[in-house]
This record gives sequence, structure tokens and C-alpha cells, in this order.
Amino acid sequence: MTNTYVLPESQWEVTFLDKSDADISYHESVCRLLDLLTVNISNAFCITDIPIGKVTNIPFSKNPLKVAGENAIILDASPGCYWGQYAFQYAHEMCHYLIDSQWPPMRDEWFEEVICECSSRYWLNWLSKSNFYPLSSDIFKNYAFQRTLHINSFNLKDLQDEESQILTYFRGNHESHLHFNFLANQIMPIINDDPEIWSEMFLLRTISDNFTFMENLNNLVYQSLKHKKSFKRIVALFL
Repeated sequence: MTNTYVLPESQWEVTFLDKSDADISYHESVCRLLDLLTVNISNAFCITDIPIGKVTNIPFSKNPLKVAGENAIILDASPGCYWGQYAFQYAHEMCHYLIDSQWPPMRDEWFEEVICECSSRYWLNWLSKSNFYPLSSDIFKNYAFQRTLHINSFNLKDLQDEESQILTYFRGNHESHLHFNFLANQIMPIINDDPEIWSEMFLLRTISDNFTFMENLNNLVYQSLKHKKSFKRIVALFL
């Protein structure tokens, strides 16, 4: 069964490719959720003229992703009423979409994965306090909380060393979710203290192979116009 809708506020096209029939009213509700997130995330990034894009939900596909070189996002939300899963995946991929890093990715683009994990948590918590289906507020909040528990800890200071095993591992594996969840746990308080920092997260697209990981982070501080203190707090995590 295929249902396609156009989001009223953002004009994005959303297609559901469900292997079983889904309630049309549920699809329409998901579209309202995605529309709400599209508008608010783009406003937080201060990018309101983003190109019209497409979202396709393909249950049981390998991974949600922002399609390189296209105005397209693919989700992998399970059939059924999985509000938290939709919100989590979409906030993550919309973060990638708005940062709009170059392709193929730079070796330290793994750090963008961490920030997009933070995006998912931030917007899940935001939804839990919004007026979007108040009965679902605990679903959003609990989904974000569960992410904080599934972690692999490591010594953050090891990332100063360009030859460290952990940095080499991250550069070869941009999907090390449990490690990235741990790092997101450290960064989330900084973002929560300064939520307007989202307006400068597009600076992550300037990460370059010409610099070390720490130089790339310090370049974010240098380029920031309004949130240097918060970017410095992020850098300080690794010192």
C-alpha cells in the first residue's frame, strides 16, 4: 500500500511504503508531526528557504538516511503507531539535511553524527512539552531518555591524539551509535543551556581533512559569531 501526501506548511512530499495496510488517519497524523518538525527545526537552524524535499518511509530498510546529492530523506519507521521512532529518525536526518555537508564525507564527519543524535533527543524532548497530541508526551520523553542508557563509554581526551585507536575507529565507522550516544550525553547539557546554538550548527559543513579533529573543533569556535562560549564548552570536553 502506498500513500503520498504533501505537508501543508513546508510543502515537502511524504510517501509511506508499508508492507501492510496502515490507517490513513495515522499517516495523516504522522504528516502533521513531520510538518511540525520541518518548520521548527529549519527555524532553529535559521534556514527557512530550504529546497522542497521528499520523505519516504520504507519499513525494514537498512537505515534511515539523508540521500546524498538529493533533496530526499528515507526513514525506516516500523508499521504502526511509532511516534517516537518517526520523530527520532526525522529530527536526525533533518539535521544532516540542514547542515548539508559535502559528499563524500570528510574523515571527521562522524562528529556530525553525534550532533544529529543530539538533534533527535532535543526535538523529542521539545515534542514532549508541545501541544502535539499531549497523550503522546511521555512517548517522546521516554524515547529520548532511552538513548542516554544505550552507550559505550570511552576517554574523551583520547580524541586529542590523531593516532588514537578510538579516533581511527570513528573515522572508519561513522555509525558507532553506542559511542556516539555516550558523547551526546556530554554535549546535550551544553545545547540545553544554549538552544540557539542550533542556528550555527551549519558550521559543521566546514569540517575538513586539512585539519586535525581538535583543529576542526576549534575552527567552529573561531567561526561562531554568537555562540563561541558554547562551542568552547564542547571543545573543553576533550581537554
